[in-house]
Amino acid sequence: MQAAHQTYRKMQTETASPAELIGMLYDALLRNLQRAENGLTAHDIEPAHHALMRAQDIVLELISSLDVRAGGEAGDLARQMSPLYEYMYRRLLDASLRKDKAPVAEVHALVIPLRQAWTVALEQLATQAASGGVREGYRA
Repeated sequence: MQAAHQTYRKMQTETASPAELIGMLYDALLRNLQRAENGLTAHDIEPAHHALMRAQDIVLELISSLDVRAGGEAGDLARQMSPLYEYMYRRLLDASLRKDKAPVAEVHALVIPLRQAWTVALEQLATQAASGGVREGYRA
């Protein structure tokens, strides 16, 4: 069963657009933040630590996905998101070092609206693409 799930996830990521991959990263980040909070609450340190490490890796991936040298709105957004992601990463490091769930909860609260906004943006891009408003070749 685990192998089938891993195969499904691999196929999903290989066929997803870059925008969909960011959404998947947000989803994985939220799952790991919840696991970390649950583990820290239950004083189950090993699973909490693993979830925190995975969450840190995901935030680093989000940071690396930003093109802060891009022009226009995309570059402006990337430059605005970079300090936020860096702050989240630092808070997750604090949580990991101190085994404290407060920073995890703080990051969780920051990621939820980001994920919601990303969902809306993807829906708007899909609508524009369906109506011909997005140039050909662009995948949302």
